[in-house]
Amino acid sequence: MQEDSRPKKKLKPGDQRTLFGERAFDPKQDCDVCKGKEYGRVVHRAHHQLCYNNRRTRGVTSAVTLQAIQEEKRLKEHFAAPLAAAEKFSSKYATKEAQAAFFVPRQLTVKESRASTMVTTTTTTIMGSETSATDFCKAVTKKVNDASFLNDHKDSRAPVPMLAFAGTVVEEIIRGPGKDNIFDHFNGLTMTVPAVQEQEGGVVSPQYHSIVGQKLLYVDWIKMFGLQVNCPRCHNGVLKNDRTNFSKNKILFPIFEIDGPPLWCMVQSMVCSSYRCKARMHANTDEVLCQVPAYARGHYPVETKYALPNKNSHIGRGATSVFDLLMPTYGNGDLCSKLLYNAINRSYIERVTCYYSYYADKKNHRQCAEVYPEKDGQYIKAYPPLGEGIRDAYDLACSNRNTPWNISDKERHTREIQSVGSELVFAQDHTHEVTKNYYEKKSLGAQALWDVSTETGEIASAVLVPTTKTRHFSHAAKQLAKRSNFVPAAMYSDTWPVKSTFWETLFDGKVQGRLGLFHYIQRITKTLKKNHVDHFLAVTSLLKAIYRYNQEDYEKLLSALKNGTLSTKYSDEEIVDLKASKLFRQRYAKYLRKEIRPPNIIRQMLDDWFDRFKCSSNNSARPARGRLDPLTGNRLFTSETKEAIINCKDKATHLQDQLPLEKMYRVIRPSPNSPHGLNEYLSRRGESSLESFHLSLAHFANCGMKRSLADNLNLTGTA
Repeated sequence: MQEDSRPKKKLKPGDQRTLFGERAFDPKQDCDVCKGKEYGRVVHRAHHQLCYNNRRTRGVTSAVTLQAIQEEKRLKEHFAAPLAAAEKFSSKYATKEAQAAFFVPRQLTVKESRASTMVTTTTTTIMGSETSATDFCKAVTKKVNDASFLNDHKDSRAPVPMLAFAGTVVEEIIRGPGKDNIFDHFNGLTMTVPAVQEQEGGVVSPQYHSIVGQKLLYVDWIKMFGLQVNCPRCHNGVLKNDRTNFSKNKILFPIFEIDGPPLWCMVQSMVCSSYRCKARMHANTDEVLCQVPAYARGHYPVETKYALPNKNSHIGRGATSVFDLLMPTYGNGDLCSKLLYNAINRSYIERVTCYYSYYADKKNHRQCAEVYPEKDGQYIKAYPPLGEGIRDAYDLACSNRNTPWNISDKERHTREIQSVGSELVFAQDHTHEVTKNYYEKKSLGAQALWDVSTETGEIASAVLVPTTKTRHFSHAAKQLAKRSNFVPAAMYSDTWPVKSTFWETLFDGKVQGRLGLFHYIQRITKTLKKNHVDHFLAVTSLLKAIYRYNQEDYEKLLSALKNGTLSTKYSDEEIVDLKASKLFRQRYAKYLRKEIRPPNIIRQMLDDWFDRFKCSSNNSARPARGRLDPLTGNRLFTSETKEAIINCKDKATHLQDQLPLEKMYRVIRPSPNSPHGLNEYLSRRGESSLESFHLSLAHFANCGMKRSLADNLNLTGTA
């Protein structure tokens, strides 16, 4: 490099330094042309040699680099130029000697697959001789008893015995005499600390015993699998090995699992070979893992979406598979953190018990057991992330696109919901409980959630809305109607026939609206006093007034109950008592299809039901037959019951199913070995599954979570 002839200037705050501590070249300060442009002056001279705006040097003054740039430019022009007429179909180089040399059979060298030699063994080759696990124990014990070794690694996050074992592996296997047989010791990327066979009269080192069975990973895709890893950023260069975190700083990278102590990794740092890119990244980050084939990537026990960069630890695949089930249901990061802590604690207790019990069993043993390493500070030096850290990792993993399929979980769940279709019926409703999951719901303007369920129970749409007015969910409904696979014949709503004009216009009159059976019944039952002695009897009679069970299904069920093929054999009196309890609907409703009665019959039976349970009447033609509660003296009806009955009689014409009974239920055939032979039926009305979803949706995320995590949890649970 040519030195700048200008006098050295003093460093100012913010100036970049060179390798030798001097101020680096800055075009805005040291180039007259760039400096003049900065202040609006025009300087008629060439840019400084070190300035990147210099067309000749491009800021590079090295003769070798300039020569390489010129050669690259020459070759580019050479290959871009078209062939001359004399060069086309030329046989200048097609001589007989060249032809004979080209067709000579080549001796192919068959290279044995490395994967076939990956066998874990407790016998290793160190310094040219076969050495058992006892020699590993001696090597580790020697290191941990060295005061200088302990002083050098006192601040390390890995246990000292594990550092000693990693140092022995590097010295004797990875770089030492045993490097040619490295695949005899590593299974993929992993080497397990071999166990020592206790012998009579021998003393087992407690330091080595504390790491027996733990795993050491050597994350080097080039050496362990012979792979060529492309740069995930420039896509032109190839990643080359630089050095590992252990060789540079004597650091081991932890992976926390749910079944024991953490796994410790020696991670290779890789640099892009492209001189324009020169990106540096670790071999265990999500970007690099996505460039590695699946058969090799599987040996690193972390999902790619959780292999986040700039983290001081990773969470293993076994733990994250459990967390993915726990988080949407509970959102409890603290529980997930405690599971990781508990795994390490239980592992320590088992090791201490095994170690001391061995010496307690040897009654004639002359030597006493040595003091075992303490749990905190010796056996455990790197602690798992806390609940907040796990929630943040889950949130980042849900939005991470560095996955084998190049799409994040958030995008995948969104598309899954957007791909739901319908051919028969769908139900739409609002729920308010889910908004408590959003800490900033007032700033979001979220007062409710509008959602749609299809006949299969899948959620086709779920959006937050400021109010329950039609104009606030009309855009989402319009997008839903535009789906090519969304062609229902009927819809169920809790407000029908209100807003009927909107739905008829949206689907061009091809969808018939109906009032949901659940909400129809709820309009009456929510006005009743639940503590009244006749409450259950009144609800059972109300259901009989609105719908009946299919006669064929009902006959088969009664025959099975009387014959005892379904469960216990019942008599007629026992069946009557069973129908008067909740057990009948809970156990046997799945065998019965509901047929909604015609509107005029519903109106007539509602009047009879009201007369049966009311306690006073002004009409002598329809006397009251109800009673007061014997304990409290309260009536069953409230002041709102009569108005609810009038409203339900008016809306009875909108309650009947639009489709035939065969299409309103999905049939589940009985097992061939079933003695009763009864079919089970799943309703396709959609309203029951929608209300069940509302109950689960309220618990997918907890209060106080940030917006992105609450969105990811709700999307995961919904999809």
